[in-house]
Amino acid sequence: MEKVKDKVRVSYRNEAICLSGSRVNVTHCKTVVEGAVSAVVFDSLNVFKSGVKKLFQENEALYVSSIKTKTGCLVQLVDRPVLQPTGSDQYLYHIQSKEGLEILLTKGNIEATMVIVNSVPPNLNLNRGAVSKAILRAAGPKLQQSINAQGATGNVGEIIVTEGCQLKNKKVFHTIAPHWDNGQCTSEECLQGIFMDCLDMAENNNLTSISLPAIGTGELCFPTAVIASLMLDKILEFSKKRKPKHLKKVHIIVLFLQAFTDEFKKFPNASGDSSSTKTEGPFSKLTSTSDMHETKMGNVTIQVVTGDITRETTDIIVNSSNESFSLKSGVSKAILDAAGEAVEEECHNVGAKSNPGMIMTQPGNLKCKKILHVVGDSDPVKINKVVKDALQMCVKSSYTSVSFPAIGTGNVKARLVADAMLDAVIDVLSQNSFGPLTTIRIVIFQKPMLKDFHSSLEQRAATDPNPKEKRKGAWRGICKIKGKNMYKKNLLGLFYLHKKHFSSSQIERIQNPGLWKCLQIKKRDLELRNGHQNNERRLFHGTCNTNVPNINKRGFNRSYAGKNATCYGNGTYFAVNASYSASNTYSKPNQNGEKFIYVCRVLTGDFTVGKQGMIEPPVKGPASTDLYDSVVDKTPNPTMFVVFHDAQAYPEYLITFK
Repeated sequence: MEKVKDKVRVSYRNEAICLSGSRVNVTHCKTVVEGAVSAVVFDSLNVFKSGVKKLFQENEALYVSSIKTKTGCLVQLVDRPVLQPTGSDQYLYHIQSKEGLEILLTKGNIEATMVIVNSVPPNLNLNRGAVSKAILRAAGPKLQQSINAQGATGNVGEIIVTEGCQLKNKKVFHTIAPHWDNGQCTSEECLQGIFMDCLDMAENNNLTSISLPAIGTGELCFPTAVIASLMLDKILEFSKKRKPKHLKKVHIIVLFLQAFTDEFKKFPNASGDSSSTKTEGPFSKLTSTSDMHETKMGNVTIQVVTGDITRETTDIIVNSSNESFSLKSGVSKAILDAAGEAVEEECHNVGAKSNPGMIMTQPGNLKCKKILHVVGDSDPVKINKVVKDALQMCVKSSYTSVSFPAIGTGNVKARLVADAMLDAVIDVLSQNSFGPLTTIRIVIFQKPMLKDFHSSLEQRAATDPNPKEKRKGAWRGICKIKGKNMYKKNLLGLFYLHKKHFSSSQIERIQNPGLWKCLQIKKRDLELRNGHQNNERRLFHGTCNTNVPNINKRGFNRSYAGKNATCYGNGTYFAVNASYSASNTYSKPNQNGEKFIYVCRVLTGDFTVGKQGMIEPPVKGPASTDLYDSVVDKTPNPTMFVVFHDAQAYPEYLITFK
């Protein structure tokens, strides 16, 4: 420490030790500090006796000094806010300061409090920023007129007050916040002042509740963890100093939860409400090996692996590039070098034209079908949007699998990137749970990053993926999917996309663990044998009502081959387009005019064109003994798949319609 004490500046901010100086000196100093910190032991003593709190408060200096002299230990009397039950499912966490101010954490929605705080740019344009846009849409155009009429200068730190217009909020506090200055303190101090001023103004105006979005985490580029710590510190400081008489509730509204829940959990006995702490996450239970973590959301497998993304065999490989799609460093350089000069030239030509921040090119020498080039970023909010846009592009283009690099990890903490990317996956799959995607892979080049993604996956994974058995036996039954707004169901949307003129009676989910297990075993076999993950598709199969009970219990039996179609072989036929399966030829109506179509999980694997009379797929080549996994009506762009193995298809949903 003596060697660098005059060369490294040490400061303390937000309970952190900040070191600044040359890289060599800071690295050395950091090692010394970490060694010292590792030798420090922290512990707490809870004393539950009448009057003990008052006794220690009145004689704190005496006790602290005496204990320090005798033991060499530092003692601090801690009086932290106590958690109170929320009584509502809409809040994720709820703490209360000792002065009685309630602080509630919620995700995504603009709360109906008396005042909401909004972040606006210096030009006061409410169409900038996600929160500001949402507020403007809800409030109506009069809100923009009101802010313009104020004649504000647009200086950073300024707060403009308007009425709520069509909002449920009585007032809106429009703040002009600074950009993140990479930890130079100035921007943090300004933002601290903004939060304190907003709370003071709410109290001075006799307002009882206020909504505070996580200002700074979007286009202003503040790290979410910094904002989370800063907001809670300032709210508690306000409560302690002002002891508010009017302001009773502060709602913190966030998009990325992890940093904020970490801060809330620092309080003794803190816990979220039942909806936020239950073990049923959006992902299924996590399975892990030394170089891969895997989970599922609905029918989609999500894998985080270490490896070389240029060796991926998914339909799409995502390349995180710059705005001109010419980045030649890091993973982007590896992808472009492996793809070849033709892809670089295509990037140059397509990138020069107007584009939405992403372009798609041919794969070149890579084994994927297409390369999706996106504009990378170091802001977790923007990373989240990039991943969402890329996934939605895959869904729109009917691709079944995609591989991402860890976007932005060169300039931002890997854990924040993991949270942003996985939240994007959850959001997109929630909206497209029955879309074409079956596999999403995040490929990490640097193995140490894997633990950050593992932690993020664990936060979102269920601890018990197996539902309780309703009754014993391999055939469990069917479960009706009900709801007045059936057209809004994603599954029905998939069907409706192909079969536009129909009236749906019901959708039923088939529950057959025996068939499902057989499908998964066969799927793993194909993945090992074929060396890629593009083995599964969601296809349609039309049938008559007399076959439904047998299919539900025993799956698709090749003995039915020949009843309707044998043009491409004596197997079980599945259509890409629902309208084909919905025709009277394949889906014969019953006496009530009802018709039946299955939405199926089909292991198509490697395929080739079939022909009449085939009882199994042909071999893959003259020198090979391996067979193709299925046959089709044509290549490329097949519309019909035929499988010859009963375990290669699972009847997932049954749609009854007229």
